[in-house]
Amino acid sequence: MKSLAISTEKLNGRFYTPEFIVNNVLDLSSYHGQKILKKHVIDNSCGDGAFLVVVVKRYCVEYLKISADLQTLSKELVKYIHGIEINATEAKKCIENLNNAVNIYNLQNIEWDINCADTLTVDKYNGKMDYVIGNPPYVRVHNLGNSFNNIKKFSFAQNGMTDLYIVFYEIGLKMLNENGVLGYITPSSFFNSLAGKNMRLHLVSNNLLDKIVDLKHFQAFAATTYTAITILKYNRQQHTTEYYQFEDKNNFPYYVDTLDAEDYCICDNFYFADKKKLAELKNILKYKPIKDNFIVKNGFATLADRFFIGNFDFDEFTIPIIKASTGKQYKCIFPYSKGKLVPFEILTANKNIKNYFEAYKNLLLKRSLEKNSDWYGFGRSQGINDVYRCKYAVNTLIKTYSDLRLIKCDKGVGVYSGLYILTEATESELKEMLYSEDFVSYMSLLGKYKSGGYYTFSSKDLKNYLEYKYSQRNGFGNE
Repeated sequence: MKSLAISTEKLNGRFYTPEFIVNNVLDLSSYHGQKILKKHVIDNSCGDGAFLVVVVKRYCVEYLKISADLQTLSKELVKYIHGIEINATEAKKCIENLNNAVNIYNLQNIEWDINCADTLTVDKYNGKMDYVIGNPPYVRVHNLGNSFNNIKKFSFAQNGMTDLYIVFYEIGLKMLNENGVLGYITPSSFFNSLAGKNMRLHLVSNNLLDKIVDLKHFQAFAATTYTAITILKYNRQQHTTEYYQFEDKNNFPYYVDTLDAEDYCICDNFYFADKKKLAELKNILKYKPIKDNFIVKNGFATLADRFFIGNFDFDEFTIPIIKASTGKQYKCIFPYSKGKLVPFEILTANKNIKNYFEAYKNLLLKRSLEKNSDWYGFGRSQGINDVYRCKYAVNTLIKTYSDLRLIKCDKGVGVYSGLYILTEATESELKEMLYSEDFVSYMSLLGKYKSGGYYTFSSKDLKNYLEYKYSQRNGFGNE
């Protein structure tokens, strides 16, 4: 029974679910009280029964409040509680765990409706379920082999490198009846991934999103998976969504705000916070500057840093370089002149340089180079043309603004392991905008979580923020 409560062992893309998560999903789905009696519920990726064991226990408790007829209870458990599991061993464990759960009531020989089957091909439950609950498998489609063609038939799987859990949302919705409720815990990546685009549009256009619990940095599973509890509901009278965050001290969601779709659906992506923060985020993401005041780019991508960056016994064809992630300065081999790769015979006229390149030629040849690059150049061309421009290096992993490293780089200095900013704004202006709680709040709203409570951001994220804040400081208008 250990796996029912705390196991996070991955099997076929599934992370097994802690019991406190199960209870939260069921409670948020309103699977409690007398109303659950004679209502159909299914876990369509039930594993060893983490959800269904709790479902059965709840059903028995509510039934026995009104009747002592165990024979009828047994029949109702078979009729109204369903499961699908592709792995035969897990399906057998599920049945064993369900039997153990009802032993206390002296219920025996129950013919549980647990199907050992591929959920992608099961349609007998479509339109019949009052509740669909669970923790669908998380597997990128390119890892699914023979199931790939089945997955690509689903409308939610038409964009990007989709994940199996997104398809399970579509399957679950098809299983619901006209008043049904779906409650899943899944990765929160569907909030803003290309793969989740069709799903997001479907949820908004059909008014299905009833509740969201963003677990943010709290990880219910051992793997580095950032998750959310999503409650979908048909035939909703209200056109709003209740937003919750997760209190990890008590393992319980707490209410934050009630949101309209216009609040949380920004530029076709989902973002969740209170209305005030979302309004500010919308202003930032939708702001279009009259002119570009900031250019933000990725630093060098040599694809062989240990070769190009370090301490060398030659100075020719080297430049100083800042590692943006740490703020430390090193020396970098820079085989370029005016943005063009120097001919190899000129580069290696220095014997020390020639010997160094020849010693590591095999290493350099193993890289996946971009088109028109040669074996002795950087793996990517990014950042090369801006070496002889003044710039500011910046790291991309922060928890608070005190983690930020903004470093002014003179002409002739390279940047790697982070971003750099080209701008006519002053250093003090940049620091005022970036070393602030507003910047940290913005990064947290983007929801790009990293372990340890950190956030990361892209060049586009940083540019959007700087352009908007700079316009506010200087009274610039919108495009």
